[in-house]
Amino acid sequence: MAEVEIILIRHGEAASSWGDDPDPGLSNLGKSQAEAVKENLESFKSQNFQLISSPKKRAIETAQPTSLDWKSEIKIDDAFSEIPASNIKLERRMEWLKSMMNMDITMLPEDVKEWRSRIIEKLKNIKSNSIIFSHFMVINVVVGYVKNHPILLSMYPDNGSLTKIKVSNGKISLIKIGDEKNTKINT
Repeated sequence: MAEVEIILIRHGEAASSWGDDPDPGLSNLGKSQAEAVKENLESFKSQNFQLISSPKKRAIETAQPTSLDWKSEIKIDDAFSEIPASNIKLERRMEWLKSMMNMDITMLPEDVKEWRSRIIEKLKNIKSNSIIFSHFMVINVVVGYVKNHPILLSMYPDNGSLTKIKVSNGKISLIKIGDEKNTKINT
């Protein structure tokens, strides 16, 4: 099996908090960050990377400038969507997320364990170089998995950050952790 490179991009700043809106688009700053992502990906333009995005608006809107510039389709894949919280009331989401982030992965609720496993399995089975526009917790799942970290939260990927991994023979390894910033989390 060939080795593939995967770049995980955290979406730009959302127009509202995940605890206030289940699917916000990008803020004006987030739109600027999406343009900066496009510029940061320029060196990959001629390398046949496929573009994949979470189905969430903020991830798709972050991918759009790159997609337009590259004249490349964005493949939507819900495996790279945010942590499953549809059964959690909006006003409780941030409190719930904080408890999930610091929970031992063996103690996570079944739906969160399945979400985590699905991300890892999907990455292990990607057959071509890919750029995935996704979320804070998805990137944490991947980095935490590679580092064998015992809890979900292992880093603070900044909006628009690029984290690079490679997959070879079903093994995921870290090439470079993207820029981190200890900011308010509005996944």
